[in-house]
Amino acid sequence: MKNISRILYCLILSFLGLSLYGQQVTDLRINEILIKNDSNYVDEYGRRVPWVEIFNTAYNSVNIQECYLTDDTTGLADGTGKAHWYHIPKGDPKTLIDQRSTIVFYMDNSPLYGTFHVNFDPSVSRTNYIALISSNGKTLIDIMEYDVALRDSAVSYGRVEDGGADITYLEQFTPGSTNNVTVGRSKAEMLKQDDPYGIGLAIISMSVVFSALILIFCMLKVFGKVSRAKSRKTADPAAQTSGATAVAPAEEVEEEGITGEEVAAISMALHLYFNGMHDEESEVITIVNPSAHYSPWSQKELTMKRVQRKF
Repeated sequence: MKNISRILYCLILSFLGLSLYGQQVTDLRINEILIKNDSNYVDEYGRRVPWVEIFNTAYNSVNIQECYLTDDTTGLADGTGKAHWYHIPKGDPKTLIDQRSTIVFYMDNSPLYGTFHVNFDPSVSRTNYIALISSNGKTLIDIMEYDVALRDSAVSYGRVEDGGADITYLEQFTPGSTNNVTVGRSKAEMLKQDDPYGIGLAIISMSVVFSALILIFCMLKVFGKVSRAKSRKTADPAAQTSGATAVAPAEEVEEEGITGEEVAAISMALHLYFNGMHDEESEVITIVNPSAHYSPWSQKELTMKRVQRKF
């Protein structure tokens, strides 16, 4: 039982170690810097100061707290301390960088202004790089070197792709957002460039219209044929039977013992019946009072049946 408990304990520690390893600060990269900020990004106090952007390359949140930002990594080696090392405070929720997101620090040598204001200014630095160091003060997470001429140029310097290896001067300032900014074109602009005279659009439009007309014509033709076939099937079978009877050969009828006069009479009767030409009875019965109108047909002796008497 004790062995099982130890195994479970070791497994729990292993999973915790893996989860902590998955959120290490080694996934962070210095993404973009700007030293001469004369007409660009402003801090929360409305000042234009140098800034540096940190990018989280991981697909999970990483907290940059207790790490160091510096422009002089020789501070500890020569025993001069951490004069240019900015220790990022612990406890600020804004130091948590979301997955594939960025965070901006102001390099204004004014750490009393807040968490994101470091204690050095690269515009007067004796070095030409910015470094990010882990919380142990020894592990170099990332470093970005730049040309000294960047201090006199109002352009930013950073990675072409966020967190990528290629570093160069950037065409646009993108603090707090992706460096790879592509200007999209509308569909109208793309069509104007690809077909300036509208020939292709006219051909496509005419093709669509004529195709629709041909499709409608074919559908109407098929519908007409189906309707005609259906009407022939649903014709009156009694009329067809009467017609067949009327035109039946006389020889076939005479073989059954029916004379031609009888066939003609039957045919005429059927013709009058199916064409509504027969007499219509009123279905009214008239009873005549014999005392009011004398008629020999109403005499009792004529209406009574004679019964023979037996003697």
